Amino acid sequence: MLPSTTRLGFHFYPDDRHYSPADLAAWTPILRSFGAAWLVVRASASRSVPEDFLRGLLDEGIEPIIHLPAQIGRLTATDLEPLLAAYNSWGVRHVVLHDRPNVRSSWEPSEWSRVGIVERFLDRLIPLWNLQADLGLVPFLPPLEPGGDYWDTAFLEGTLRGLARRGQEALLDRIAIGAYAFTYGKPLDWGIGGPAAWPESQPYHTPEGSQDQRGLRLPEWYAAISEASTGRPLPVYVLGGGAIPPRTADEPGSSFEQNAGVARWLLGDDAPPSLRAFAFFLLAANSAAAEAHAAWYATPDRPKGDVDLVQRAAAAAAKLHRPKSISHYILLPPGDISPQLWSLAGQLAHRSASHRASHSAGGPAGDPARGNPATVGSSPAEAKLATRVTILASPGAVDERVTADLERGGSRVERLDPATLALAIKDSETE
Repeated sequence: MLPSTTRLGFHFYPDDRHYSPADLAAWTPILRSFGAAWLVVRASASRSVPEDFLRGLLDEGIEPIIHLPAQIGRLTATDLEPLLAAYNSWGVRHVVLHDRPNVRSSWEPSEWSRVGIVERFLDRLIPLWNLQADLGLVPFLPPLEPGGDYWDTAFLEGTLRGLARRGQEALLDRIAIGAYAFTYGKPLDWGIGGPAAWPESQPYHTPEGSQDQRGLRLPEWYAAISEASTGRPLPVYVLGGGAIPPRTADEPGSSFEQNAGVARWLLGDDAPPSLRAFAFFLLAANSAAAEAHAAWYATPDRPKGDVDLVQRAAAAAAKLHRPKSISHYILLPPGDISPQLWSLAGQLAHRSASHRASHSAGGPAGDPARGNPATVGSSPAEAKLATRVTILASPGAVDERVTADLERGGSRVERLDPATLALAIKDSETE
């Protein structure tokens, strides 16, 4: 098994019908063979991803990103709250609502044709984002179409500046950016350096001889835009990216050669620190699906193209990462820690160990998943030795730079508000 990496992942099937125990058993070994740490899965407001599937991924060290690509305006906080609360109770932290709000087809025609599309987008999404934050989930800007009917970089800048203008500082402290980053057949370094390196490129206009965000380096552009708009680069999660093979390929395997280069870039030092996850598109698809030509596997035992190229590239790059000696670290804020917070941390560590033990019966002796308790402390340096870090602290109690440093060091980081945890423990004790 390859060491888990911080960024590499996959977009699962382009539908919400492959979440059975058999699917989990078939695909987790393949994901492990790549050292994948993320899996984007499709869902809807009416059909959730099953708890057993999600917990199975988490037990394997694979973080699910649930994507609900509904049309703008179709999702309401009232309808979503029970679903999002359930996801949170199962251990999920990343749920992305909506998809490509900068294209016409994502809106009702009468809505798109009116002026002020970014402001109306904020009107609809702010209540959903605040609900996510209140439940302990990461609020997400849905991924934009690179370019798009409304130029994506302009839409992103308008959204972030709109949040700041509306006084949503607390939300800006928590929000992340969803993205798509495909190569479109261009070199892997297309657009390198972001807008500072290509100032001539403007929305809807890329002069001859210049480069823009429509390529693999799109996360650099989004990080630069978010820093200019909010004062710091926001975390970026690519829900789909890499090289997509043409429907009729003249050079079979060429897309996998390029994807091997993408894997090396992801696991090297050149990828921006703000890039938290990159999901290659597409792990699998039914033969009749419109996206079938982009799938890496026809079935779990039938890879398409030279998939091994990417596995070897991921393995070589992963060897450069320092192995972790702690499986789970619960990081508390610096300074005096109240007895109540220590108690909550102890209960969280016990629950984490019990959950791992219940899902690893029959595992080998000495397996860290056989119920070893989490380590609890307030040392970021010690936390860097952990595969998974839970920051148990109120918003703002632990500097965001600590989170970024941990993730750069290869740890999978989640934040948990003590008040939310206390309420969840109280609810479970009354059931």
